[in-house]
Amino acid sequence: MPSPRLALTRTYLAPSADEAPGGGELPGVADVGETREVSSEETHYDTADLALAASGASVRRQTGGSPRGWVLELPGRGPRTHEVRHALGRAVRTAPAALQRLTWAAARGRTLGPVLALTTDASQRDLLDADGALVARLTTRRVQARALVPEDSLAQTWAEWQAEVVDGRRDLLDAITAAWEERGAEESDRTAQLRAVLDGPEEPEAVADVVGGESAGALVLGQLAHDVSRLLAQDPLARIDAPGAVRAMRSATRRLAGVVRSFAPLFADEPRDALLTELEWLGDLLGRARDAEVLTDRVLADLDEEATGHVAGSGTGDPATVAELLRSLLGERQAAAQAEVASALDSERYRALVAALEAFVADPPLTREASRSARKVLLPLVADAHRAVKNAYRDVDPDGDDADAPAGDPDADPLVRLRRAAEDARAAAAVVVPLRGDDVEDYADALKELVDVLVEHEETIAARVALAGPVPTAGEGAFVLGRLHALEEVRSAVARHDLEAAWDGANRKKLRKWMS
Repeated sequence: MPSPRLALTRTYLAPSADEAPGGGELPGVADVGETREVSSEETHYDTADLALAASGASVRRQTGGSPRGWVLELPGRGPRTHEVRHALGRAVRTAPAALQRLTWAAARGRTLGPVLALTTDASQRDLLDADGALVARLTTRRVQARALVPEDSLAQTWAEWQAEVVDGRRDLLDAITAAWEERGAEESDRTAQLRAVLDGPEEPEAVADVVGGESAGALVLGQLAHDVSRLLAQDPLARIDAPGAVRAMRSATRRLAGVVRSFAPLFADEPRDALLTELEWLGDLLGRARDAEVLTDRVLADLDEEATGHVAGSGTGDPATVAELLRSLLGERQAAAQAEVASALDSERYRALVAALEAFVADPPLTREASRSARKVLLPLVADAHRAVKNAYRDVDPDGDDADAPAGDPDADPLVRLRRAAEDARAAAAVVVPLRGDDVEDYADALKELVDVLVEHEETIAARVALAGPVPTAGEGAFVLGRLHALEEVRSAVARHDLEAAWDGANRKKLRKWMS
């Protein structure tokens, strides 16, 4: 049986070089393994201006201790990190091309060279549950770091405590780190730590601060800058198909497009429309990969439920056999969609889009409207975005006759148009939170409920198409596919029923008083 993966990590600057505290008093910990000593030597690689460090990523070449080889470490959500390993090889002057490709969003194709030498002596203890299974690992590190340029740079030293826990045990991680904080430990920002050793440049000034004032343009550009950062943060994670990365990247892409569309009068027509065209291309491409991932998870979860009540020999088909068939079919679809994403992220078209986004924020093609008061310009535009949702809702057939047939052209489906309008209105509302606070957030939450209902309905359509495809060759498994198809029909009807209430919730006048 494979060992549990230590998926959640937090690192603290230790108040002393003493061993990291924690043991049997922690929740779910029954035993503590023996302390073992480990050491490592590694060289960190980065661009000359430390772009990887600024993004929170690191590429290092480990030559001392175990394991040896190249490691790319990427920050995930919260305490989660992702690692990509590569064979050591002979290259020492630059990082392997495969890792440089994965770090394009930060490095932009610039060579990653050696910038920092790090030596670590550490002691580790494993925390075990009542069955002797690993639930956490505590590491005490004594770190020595030295910048490689100039050659006579002085080394700096510090001590760290690191806690790694298995996925699903965030409660244990919180208990460990709470005890450490009581002892005076402070959560470590390894990026800031290494930048201090390297004496790197200061963080760039925020875009909204550069624009200045409380103008409409400053507020919108601040949101765009934030969403561009969100998109680029997901770039390397989407390349390695990290869980949820494609979904998050698509969300950032659609948020960007929604903000630009909703506040279109603030920008010159030609550059704005050109940017929207490219954002829509990327959003559609990421959407196909996201839909394939969600569809696979949805159908296989239902098949697991079917398997619990299956009676062998009943002649109704074996859900496990059907699951194997669908896993293969949907897996091929998901792999093809992911390959399309990987190819697109390496394309000149994507690189040009990133450059255009950054130029749009750094040197925006603003109109006179952008220099006016944020309140006077933006609130009416948010109200316009809400009216667009209202108009889209009016186009929906109240009897639901347009609700279940997959449309060849998604733009021709009134429910898809409604969902997109609601997403745009929600993106617009997020921009004006600094102006109206909690009232805006309540409205955005109501729009999210509307979007969730519409997304659920779209997913039922996709699932039914996927389930109908294998029926002719499924034999007895056709019965199982039919049951799941019927389940999706029920879900579709429920979503269609919930739509009116979700719309009424988002359209309440009391919820929109702040727009005037």
